[in-house]
Amino acid sequence: MNLKQINTFRAIMITGTISSAAKLLFVSQPAVSRLLAHTEQQLGYPLFERIKGRLYPTTEARLLFNEVQSVYSGITRISALAHQLGEKKQGLLGIVSSPSLGHGLMPRCIERFTHQHPGVRIRLRTLTYDALVRSILDGESEIGLLFMPAAHPNLKSTQVGAIPLVCVLPGGHPLADQPAIDLSDLQDQAMIAYRSGSPLAKVLSDLFGEGREPERILVEVDAQQNVCDLVSQGLGVGIVDQAVAAAQTSDRLVVRPLRDRHTLELYLACSRYEPLPLLARAFGQIVEQEAGLL
Repeated sequence: MNLKQINTFRAIMITGTISSAAKLLFVSQPAVSRLLAHTEQQLGYPLFERIKGRLYPTTEARLLFNEVQSVYSGITRISALAHQLGEKKQGLLGIVSSPSLGHGLMPRCIERFTHQHPGVRIRLRTLTYDALVRSILDGESEIGLLFMPAAHPNLKSTQVGAIPLVCVLPGGHPLADQPAIDLSDLQDQAMIAYRSGSPLAKVLSDLFGEGREPERILVEVDAQQNVCDLVSQGLGVGIVDQAVAAAQTSDRLVVRPLRDRHTLELYLACSRYEPLPLLARAFGQIVEQEAGLL
């Protein structure tokens, strides 16, 4: 049976008469009668018994109808899913970010995204730079958020925003009395810095300028959250982005803006050779909007 025959058979089963089936299918009554006769001849057995002008399905027809209904239910589900995907209401979105973004900006973006797309499940991983790049290349994640362009020929990076940098200090620190902190104020301070060679270390090196980095590096860490934790213990001062600072709850941590506005550039990385899913595009727009609010 081809699709036209299946549609006609189903219409007759649902309506019970040739004339009603013809109305349902928007075709003529003789066309339905001819197609039914052709189908029964092709199958080699009757699908209906004709009694006093009505059609009564045979046992074979009832068995066949059960299968047809199963197929139509599947088609209905496919149609509904296609519609939901078009409206970005269902699916799975794999996101990978640096640990720092996972503590700061990402929770804000995910909260907003899930509110707009309640049927979508998010899989978030926070990884170091090399592992982050591999996650996108291996297809584990559709998009990655990081502080520098992904240096891989198979990935495309787009700047989607910039987050202001701020200084975090222990409560009672002499610099905490200043409304804003100049980078020169940090030259002789004990610093909580970032691991040498990491993306954040490069950012701060460029920020201070060659040969002008703080001299007293007390601890090197991988993530901005670690900077805040150590600063709140009174071990030194540090520089983090404003989203991370805003997420801190310790009353032993003081946040001050930098005197000259300095920012941490934010990049969205994805495969260069595969189209970006609609959900990933929607999330990227939210990241850009949230970064612009800081």
